[in-house]
Amino acid sequence: MALLPFSRCNSRGSMAALAMISHIGSKGAAARFSTTFISSSSRPSRLHDIDMQRAPCRIFPSISSASSAAATTTTRRHFSLDNNTNMEDILPNKTGDRNGLIRYQILADDGHPLRLYSRSPTTTDRSSSAMNNSQKKRSILLLHGRTWSSQPVFDLRTSNNDDKQQSTLQSLAELGFDAYALDLRGFGETPRDEGGYTTPNRCVEDVRCAIDWIARRHDENYDNYGDSDGSSNETLTAAESSIAMSTKPALLGWSQGALVAQMYAQKHGPSTLSDLVLFGTIYDPRVIYPRKPLFDESGRLISGGKDAVKPPAPEVVNTVAASLEDFTLPGTICDEAALEFSSVALAVDTVKAAWDELHEFNVCNPALVHVPTLVIVGAQDPYVQWDAQRELFERLGHDDKSMCVLPACDHAAHILKARKMFIRSVVGFLLRKDGF
Repeated sequence: MALLPFSRCNSRGSMAALAMISHIGSKGAAARFSTTFISSSSRPSRLHDIDMQRAPCRIFPSISSASSAAATTTTRRHFSLDNNTNMEDILPNKTGDRNGLIRYQILADDGHPLRLYSRSPTTTDRSSSAMNNSQKKRSILLLHGRTWSSQPVFDLRTSNNDDKQQSTLQSLAELGFDAYALDLRGFGETPRDEGGYTTPNRCVEDVRCAIDWIARRHDENYDNYGDSDGSSNETLTAAESSIAMSTKPALLGWSQGALVAQMYAQKHGPSTLSDLVLFGTIYDPRVIYPRKPLFDESGRLISGGKDAVKPPAPEVVNTVAASLEDFTLPGTICDEAALEFSSVALAVDTVKAAWDELHEFNVCNPALVHVPTLVIVGAQDPYVQWDAQRELFERLGHDDKSMCVLPACDHAAHILKARKMFIRSVVGFLLRKDGF
């Protein structure tokens, strides 16, 4: 894999350190490792100043300006049923048009509606895109993390035309990708289901529905690749395998969403994914999520089976402070972007999603990931354990793998001032075999 050429690594022109380790091997051939470094910059000494006193403590849908805009602004919507444009979009529109945000409503295997988003490129001229006209467009699905949904996480914008290239969806669209972002249950514009809780296994199956929808949307031959049980199809010729790989979507998960993405790759990966990107993953083999008690104090079954009656899911209001807690490094994000993130986050995620059954994450095992994988992490991410990141990379079950460390970045590297470096790293990995 060719290392990405970074001549400038941050928006102020100062040099920063980047390390990428590439491991691409095959049977009978020695794996190749390479590392490159660019000199490190010093951090700004002045703390980033965000005026918390002027920010409200909470935002309710009834007083959110973004929510009220939905009543007067239209947006493009698409549906999951083939050739059926009459299916009513029953999902809420919490933020209005947002300058052309495309919304999709798809149905999960249990009939629950899910919200997907995408962006169109601002120009149809692809001569300057990462993929020229002779290459088939690639698709990718983005998964948000534990607290905030796709709009603030992957479509942050401080201007109508996103001239600062803050939106991950828009940046990937401009580079020729069909990029989609999914709101998991209880997040953003995907409502809670009847149970009220968000669980890892349910997320994995919802991702399966989204991946299948994307693949069918962009590849009419998708059904011919792989087996229905998620195992890889060993009967494909080398040429057929190359074609199949180029038309399957890639999957990127951030933070806790990276755990969901890893679980999905372990269960369904080889037959449905081209590549996997684990970004800021909180994977740690030393963390064992405990199971909940089967019974409550009255002896009622509350966990561990289909007959269990769980207590009502809690509804905890999100706060401004919580929406800003991922930004920890002075000078890495401007006030305008941080406050816009907070505004959109509180408009779409007024109430925290209720995660449950976290012990389902205990199945995460890098050795069971048999998909080409990029592990990407901010050098100063406070939520990751570095020994866990190294073990994750070393134990991945596919020999086509890379690890990228982004300098002067914390957990939300994709929306910081170094975001272009993040995009280059992801795109470089996805197009590594296309001479990018």
